[in-house]
Amino acid sequence: MARELRRWQAEALAAWEAGGCRGIVGAVTGGGKTVFALACIERRKPETALIVVPTVALLDQWWEETAAHFGWALDEVNILSSRGRLRGGTVNIGVLNTVAKLDVTRSRVGDLMLVVDECHKAASPTFRAVLDVPAAATLGLSATPERPYDDGLAEVLVPALGPVIYQYTYAEALRDGVIVPFELRNLVFELEPERAEEYERLTRKIARVVSKLGSDAPEAVALYLRRARGLNLSQNRVVLTLKLIAAHRGHRTIVFHEDVEACEVIAEVLRANGISSAAYHSKLPMRHRADMLGLFRAGDLSVLVTCRALDEGFNVPEAQLGIIAASTATRRQRIQRLGRVLRPSKTKDQAVVYTLVATGPEIARLKEEEAELEGVADVSWSRA
Repeated sequence: MARELRRWQAEALAAWEAGGCRGIVGAVTGGGKTVFALACIERRKPETALIVVPTVALLDQWWEETAAHFGWALDEVNILSSRGRLRGGTVNIGVLNTVAKLDVTRSRVGDLMLVVDECHKAASPTFRAVLDVPAAATLGLSATPERPYDDGLAEVLVPALGPVIYQYTYAEALRDGVIVPFELRNLVFELEPERAEEYERLTRKIARVVSKLGSDAPEAVALYLRRARGLNLSQNRVVLTLKLIAAHRGHRTIVFHEDVEACEVIAEVLRANGISSAAYHSKLPMRHRADMLGLFRAGDLSVLVTCRALDEGFNVPEAQLGIIAASTATRRQRIQRLGRVLRPSKTKDQAVVYTLVATGPEIARLKEEEAELEGVADVSWSRA
């Protein structure tokens, strides 16, 4: 059955209706975007709805919530496959890369409403066809409240979905109890000498290539990726992560990394030291990942060590401690990861997130974030 809307959801719904049932809404991770979107569908009552999501994990959650919201059996919601087609008279849900390949313009579905979750991803040339759906009503969603959209907002998303009509920030979510109070502890550590030397060498080489060919040149991109991988594979990151977990033994912890092998190593060392843990990444079978998540939620696992698999789509409010051991430079990824730890639960009234940084650009990004979160989070800096 439909839930009572939170204040922000009711306000955003009113703004969406005032805008002709078109627009983009940004809300913090865990703020209730799914419930909000389903309320929009319920209010608009389109003949057919199409919900586009970025991952299979999110599809599963949307499927379950949609059926529960409308009091339907799961089979009454149409899940789109690569050979499927829109079914009129119901809600259709599909993953972005699947829907982008379907010729939905040929489907006879009458009055259609399009909902695009994590809509920034639909702005890429690969997935842009999703936005060509002939929809009478549109809704874009984003989990990132501060500077939520990359290039492509004005040129692609706004013409297709409508303007940004509402944003729900960390400060508002904290006030409303949607997220718990949190501390951000930024730890600056030293790279191993050989890693530091390689980082500086690649930085100089990148500068030369960018000056000659531009930052988008394949040669420059390859160097950026090589430098990032070397930075993320620092052994000191792994050692410091293990020390932090030991210092917070007993806390339900999520470790975020960028490398599958590093995740496996961390989890193996933790188990060898009597700490119940598991690696969680996309190379594992889906059923195994689901089992690990269930064990973590039940308290049978203390630590989940993830490689991007939890960035979008999973609700793990039981996590009390987050350790961002390695990350990309994207602001969006960091907000997604914070959101995994900041959701309230019966077992916690606050959260702590550590971020391990070693280079000037990493530090500069976190300094910028510190200014944005003034009055919202307690931010501290220390050297490892």
